[in-house]
Amino acid sequence: MGGTVAIWNPVSGGAADEADLRAALGDGVDLRETTEDDPGQGQTEQAVADEADLVVVCGGDGTVRACLDALAGTGTALAIVPLGTGNLLASNLGLATGLAAADDAGRGTPLRIDIGRINGEAFAVMAGTGFDAAMIDDAPAGLKARIGTAAYVVSCLRNLHTRLVVTTVEVDGRPWLRTRASMVLVGNFGTVSGGLAVFPDAEPDDGLLDVAVSAASTPRQWLAWSWRLLRRRPEPPDLVQRTRGRRIVVTQQRARPYELDGELRPATRLLEIEVAPAALTINQKGASRAGGGSRADEQKDETTA
Repeated sequence: MGGTVAIWNPVSGGAADEADLRAALGDGVDLRETTEDDPGQGQTEQAVADEADLVVVCGGDGTVRACLDALAGTGTALAIVPLGTGNLLASNLGLATGLAAADDAGRGTPLRIDIGRINGEAFAVMAGTGFDAAMIDDAPAGLKARIGTAAYVVSCLRNLHTRLVVTTVEVDGRPWLRTRASMVLVGNFGTVSGGLAVFPDAEPDDGLLDVAVSAASTPRQWLAWSWRLLRRRPEPPDLVQRTRGRRIVVTQQRARPYELDGELRPATRLLEIEVAPAALTINQKGASRAGGGSRADEQKDETTA
């Protein structure tokens, strides 16, 4: 079949009018809506089965994430028209926002990036457990609908007193860390909402995932970490420890919820996370991976930061 298929979430935070979206996408694009029962995976699987050259996801990070597994390892490329309350992948790639991005779809130099998988589900930007998942879980739905990602500021303030949980982290089959942690965060890209570069050295095409384990559990400690991130200064090792790897296994003494690209999942004690190198092709004008030069040729085998 070939051609372009657009997957549209009509209820995303910044959802466009259908007529405006069709006009922006241009002629010859097959527009398929997501549903409550299928947020995008089924529509994308059908597009791949139809041998589409390009899938344009029109929505937020949740819609993009729903399409990842169906696109991974295929010959069908991804472009994004960011229309959600959160557009982390698009912003990390440096893409235009809103309907203006439609004109760039399929007009770039193809860019291959890694994706991560956590407990069998794909993510593009980040996943984690502890503070970040609690913040997402606690964000007021009504406020998020009105002011978007700024609602997470309210949730962040509610969760600054974070319970520490005994956590063991194994990296590439070897023990790395056992500590009392408030959060374990794994990143493919570097930047989270608000432009905070949690993983300033992360590169999405190096075949590795970056890991940060935090012991911050008071407002003062969280502020100290955030301030050092903003100023790109070294972090105190008693608050944050870092590593990189291809496969990360996290075991927690107490079950906690986890999140992937901002989507919450039920509490669990075990997280199995791995990278799928060069699994996704982005074809969009202006798309670029964050972080400068690639480490892909180096293939670092380190398991300590």
